[in-house]
Amino acid sequence: MALMFLYGVGWSLSFDLGVRVYVAELVALLGLVILNLSAAWREHKILRSVLAAYAIWVMAIILSDYVNDIPFIDFARNAATPIIGGISLVFVVASLTKKPAAAFAFLIGTVLAKAIFGDAAYGDTFADVAVSFETIQQDTNIFKVRIDPFLTPALLLVSCFLIRFGKLRSAAFLAFCSIFYFALDARSSALILALTSLLIAAAGVGYRPNMRQVIVAVALSLPLLYAAYVGYVEYTMEFNPNGHNGKQLQRLDNPHNPFALLLQARSEWLVWPVAFAEKPIFGWGSWAIDVDGRFQALRALMTDQGQGIFSYNRWDQGYIPVHSLVGTALVWSGIVGLVAALMLVRIIFRLMYYAPSVRPAYLPIVSFFGFMLLFHFLFSPPQHVRITFPFALGLLIVATASTRQLMRGKVGRKYVIFKKLGATN
Repeated sequence: MALMFLYGVGWSLSFDLGVRVYVAELVALLGLVILNLSAAWREHKILRSVLAAYAIWVMAIILSDYVNDIPFIDFARNAATPIIGGISLVFVVASLTKKPAAAFAFLIGTVLAKAIFGDAAYGDTFADVAVSFETIQQDTNIFKVRIDPFLTPALLLVSCFLIRFGKLRSAAFLAFCSIFYFALDARSSALILALTSLLIAAAGVGYRPNMRQVIVAVALSLPLLYAAYVGYVEYTMEFNPNGHNGKQLQRLDNPHNPFALLLQARSEWLVWPVAFAEKPIFGWGSWAIDVDGRFQALRALMTDQGQGIFSYNRWDQGYIPVHSLVGTALVWSGIVGLVAALMLVRIIFRLMYYAPSVRPAYLPIVSFFGFMLLFHFLFSPPQHVRITFPFALGLLIVATASTRQLMRGKVGRKYVIFKKLGATN
């Protein structure tokens, strides 16, 4: 319990050794020495599958970087992602196998530390800005960088408390939070909160993992999500047209088309398939350089942004635009990287399939972190395998263990997290 609390605190502190190292990762290393790992290794076969995917990913990096003659420091920065992410994942699974409630200790540590020290992943971004409603209105990125990192886990803790009084109450609370986040342009977190709310509500009316109910749930959710999207567009265009998201919507011929907005916000998806097609076998190597700038130019051309409006993506100038875990695996490491990415996403979908059947007290965090995994897999850089994947993936592995065993017809260890498949509200 104490180690998981410190692990949560540790994501607010980091130092640079050529590769950024987070204090949380040192806590994970200490945990591997202290904890009994045999139970986690024996009871969670799916953990071994995740580590196998990571090992294939490392092999892909080694092969691609050798073929492309990549400098060692760039290789080390890339390879550190699955290696350190794997180490942290084993620590989290071992900790939660021993004490499932340690998940709450992690969240409490995260809330306290990031409220005081900020999120180390953002460095000193906006550190010199006084946080107020006025400054957030002027630049909503302040909310995403300074407030979201500690507010979101705090809201999840509240939701876990509210679910004691019924799943629908917890779902309504998260739906309200989602609306609040959308109003502040925190679009990614807002979407994940909305999906979490829908999954909790579905579980509250009897949804359980089987293919028929999955199809019905998706069919009912899509119109609700689109209606919410239309409301978001109308609100943004009316009340915040000059914000980051408002400017994106104004550049669209049809702002009510969510796929058009997706490609505007994650325009890298228009470019990295082209880069992958040019070097599909070995890829371009770690931190693939856009030598003559043609991939950046292609993105500007395909999004009609030749006048430099994409300056907010300045961090990837000089590199082939990717900003996606799956895209990075393909573009940087080629076909072998694709194999590792497909193995990983298959595992995530498999775990999410069982998420609605976990014990209600854990349902909000299991659902939220499951959707977050899928979002980061598609739309975030690979560093999230170190930063967010260990806790999120570890939580899902332990949280769904009993349900997976029940549905296979062989019940093993009785986890504190679960009562039985079909737990009541």
